[in-house]
Amino acid sequence: MSRCLVELLSRKEPRWELSAMAFLVELLACHDTRDWDEYMLLLSLRYLQSERRVMHRLVLRVLIMLCRRPVTVNRMQFLLPSLMEVLQDADGEVVEMTLYVISKVVRATPTPIASSVALQLAERLRPLFDSDINFVQLLSMYLFRDVMEFVAEAGKKLLKTHVHQSLLPLLCHSHDENQRVAEASRKTLLEATKFLKKRKLEQLLEREETWAVGECLLAEHSSRADEYLHQCLRYLQSPQESMRVASIRILVLQGMQNDISLPVRCLASQTLLLVRTAERIPPSRLRVLQVRLRRAWRRRPSLQGNGWLCCWSSVQT
Repeated sequence: MSRCLVELLSRKEPRWELSAMAFLVELLACHDTRDWDEYMLLLSLRYLQSERRVMHRLVLRVLIMLCRRPVTVNRMQFLLPSLMEVLQDADGEVVEMTLYVISKVVRATPTPIASSVALQLAERLRPLFDSDINFVQLLSMYLFRDVMEFVAEAGKKLLKTHVHQSLLPLLCHSHDENQRVAEASRKTLLEATKFLKKRKLEQLLEREETWAVGECLLAEHSSRADEYLHQCLRYLQSPQESMRVASIRILVLQGMQNDISLPVRCLASQTLLLVRTAERIPPSRLRVLQVRLRRAWRRRPSLQGNGWLCCWSSVQT
């Protein structure tokens, strides 16, 4: 029966493709079909390019089973370009399965990842940090770490651009309300700073001074400030309050601290102190802080002078 199904799929008969692949998946799960692995890899390469999402699901189920065999997964690197195309699928479950397979292939392959594959993979992974599916976020971040670790030496310099572009999204997600995502973000961000050899950023993360990383990032990479600030915009719309706070701090306060106007710089610095303090204030006292800030805003003509300093003093007490 397996032979008949493989022959049908090899001939690529549209009427039988889905049925044959569905039956073959079940047979692979029930019987030892190691002799068919090479055929299945070739068929997977063909049908990953199918326009049918259901076919992608079936092929990925085949590949997940084949990943359990060390000898077979070592030969699967040639599938990476096709798998990366599937990462753009709108179906979260398909993306999740694809990330799992790519992770297994990257870790099992005895040779480094080719530069072209690493660059394309890094580009595909970065948008997935913002996925609505937590497991997709986790897998994409961990896989991004693998790309930095296993890329061929010749590709490291080219990969730096993509790693730089990942810093701010990872920083914002280090404040994610999902603790597993936040932890994965911090770990990946730490590896990214090591990859870029940014010792000061690395030390801040090792001391868990995440709040200071944004300031250091903009100070050390002023040429990329516009890029970082543009990335912040998407996180202003986050449903998570912690993510919005993180993006506001970077987007507004850090930019204003470099303003040509001394009063504006002072105001930004004073406001930054308030935000940092608010993060350490118990929820019961935050309401008091909000009231005082509103009162200070109503007195905005004096904000350049003692108005905010008085508000700051009251918050400290």
